Amino acid sequence: MEVPTGWVLACGADYARLTSSDAGDVYEIENESPTRGIAFALSKDYKRFTLQVSAVTIEVDYLPAHDATARLFATYARDILNEYEERFGPYPRKRLVIVEDPNRDGTSMAADGIVYISSLYFTHRNVTLPGILDRLDEFVLAHEIAHQWWGIGVGVDMNAENWLSEGLAQYSAVSYFEGKYGARGPNFFPEFENGIVEGFIHSQFGFLNMREHQIELPYIMNLEREFDEALVKPLSAVKYGNADAIRIYDKGYLVMREIEDYLGGQERFDSALRAVADRYMHNEMSVDGFKKSIGKHTLTVLDPLFAEWVYGTGTVDYGVEILSRSHTDAGYETKVAVTRDGGIPQPVVISATLRGGKTVEQTWDGKKTHDVVSFTTDAPVARVTIDPDHWLPDRDRLNNNSPIKFVVAAKENAFPLDAYLIVPDPVSQGITISYLDRMRVHIEQDEATAQVAIGRSHSVSLSAQLVNGDLDATAAYTYLSFARLETGAAEGYLAPTLAVTIGARRRVAETGVVSYLHFGVDSLPTIARSGEGAVAVDVTPSGAGRIAIGVFDELRILPQIYLRATAIAGTSFGELPHPLLFDRDEIHSFGRAENGILKPLHSYGTQKLYGRIGVELPLEDDSPYNLFNLAMIDHAVMRAFGAIGYTWNGDVEWGKTAPNAEAGVELVFDASAIGGLLPFKALVGYATPLLGEGVDVIYVGFSL
Repeated sequence: MEVPTGWVLACGADYARLTSSDAGDVYEIENESPTRGIAFALSKDYKRFTLQVSAVTIEVDYLPAHDATARLFATYARDILNEYEERFGPYPRKRLVIVEDPNRDGTSMAADGIVYISSLYFTHRNVTLPGILDRLDEFVLAHEIAHQWWGIGVGVDMNAENWLSEGLAQYSAVSYFEGKYGARGPNFFPEFENGIVEGFIHSQFGFLNMREHQIELPYIMNLEREFDEALVKPLSAVKYGNADAIRIYDKGYLVMREIEDYLGGQERFDSALRAVADRYMHNEMSVDGFKKSIGKHTLTVLDPLFAEWVYGTGTVDYGVEILSRSHTDAGYETKVAVTRDGGIPQPVVISATLRGGKTVEQTWDGKKTHDVVSFTTDAPVARVTIDPDHWLPDRDRLNNNSPIKFVVAAKENAFPLDAYLIVPDPVSQGITISYLDRMRVHIEQDEATAQVAIGRSHSVSLSAQLVNGDLDATAAYTYLSFARLETGAAEGYLAPTLAVTIGARRRVAETGVVSYLHFGVDSLPTIARSGEGAVAVDVTPSGAGRIAIGVFDELRILPQIYLRATAIAGTSFGELPHPLLFDRDEIHSFGRAENGILKPLHSYGTQKLYGRIGVELPLEDDSPYNLFNLAMIDHAVMRAFGAIGYTWNGDVEWGKTAPNAEAGVELVFDASAIGGLLPFKALVGYATPLLGEGVDVIYVGFSL
């Protein structure tokens, strides 16, 4: 391969020898073993670090300023290779090439002898705290390197049976990670020294567990949203490509973990996997071949498990309930009801925690869907838990404990999968009770709110609050409508396109009581179109009401340059109460300066028109920009705009009052903190009035 002189070629071949010619540099590329393709990356900016590990050369090709990360990744790769060779057999190449890929969204991938690691894991490794992304970086490397055995070394049908590639790679990476950092409790972030930022990160995010929160949680939420599908099916038959990563990676891993448990543990599964690698290296393995090889090596019949979990859409829910406690001559006897809804009969551990903290365990065979087991212990049983180590892909872990479990997060945050979370707030003297994203109730002195999500499309919200002595209460139901989008991919893609809300609001104030019904329809943006719109109708018991319509869209007029437009129109009928009157609050400069502080002005009316048009331009340098190492600006644009807003009362005022118009500029920053794991958006704008009363104003905005 001939490349320009001085450019660096990163190639995943056994040998890539550099010679020269009059026209440029020439690389002679050679493989000693069968290869599926020649994968490479080419850059004039790449630097190179190499590390020799036994017979394997580890090569890291990286962009400037990332020397320390390159060396760290090489040592991670050394440790990963050593473990995988011990578990699965020899690494099938002479070299392992790790390349910094310029994409910034975390996308990483593998090919023969090479892994492409997103630049995100280099640029953001030390953002907010030094080394905060180290363990995630190591996990991503472990996953991609595992493909040298699974999916590339041992080939699979990437169309219909990609689960074998991604599920085994994920299984290899998780077991490597948990072997090094532990399986239970916080393990996502490294340990930090004492400090203000360190303490904040620990208190808010220190609870994170790699398997529970990055794999199990997405799987459970995917089931709640009814996006689950069989692991084995051609892409053209996949209905929910929008959830394909969860299906293949997360569910794929959980089924592999279930197979490990079904076989009796990691040692037996690893032994079978080594036999599979020996049998199929540099060949193609089918799911049926994988099942037969594992079954033959372990003398285990796997047909029921594969029929339920691999070829089918099986799910399972285990439950446990303490039926009775009694004191006998032999000690304390506790009878426990256990249930299995779905899945297949297979052994599951039941753990009893005694008063004083001691635990005893027994294994239930799971053959019945309902059964009763007994514990005889030397102390009373305080709690019983089924599947305490999460070996099985349970769809609802809330009933895995008896009594129902509550976790109180008073000093440090938490996010349990098997318990209600209680968070007291000493500032507001309130309390929040929640379960995953399905239910949340918040109560404090002057406010109470509740939200419940049901399935994919349904949600209910309630709220009541006291504001300056006025009581404001709302109740709403929202239906989220999904539609299939054309993406160009073979699989189907489902996305939310419409949100329909029906609600009621009642406000009790000294000036009177205002009640009205609300109906709203929001057209949502998707990956296929940027436009969005909304229609809202509010009607009072007396028959008065208002109608508002808003639309937004953008049009690309040149690469990275967009024309953006917003329009809002509102009208009313009947004697409209004051809280339903329209205002000009979209006009930033509509205000008055008092003692150097902007005091917003109001111009209430029964009718409204508003429009804004602007152009969005990229900044000259869009490279990530470090903000004191606390956050990283990942992308920034500048917007120049003009806007006009007008409100009036009926035909008698049309044209007799002046609208407000303004022009301005905005800088919009897409930024992130905590190694890029916490994205947020910040806006800084300046607006000056062109028409009507107003003042020059600088405004800011922030959203997560």
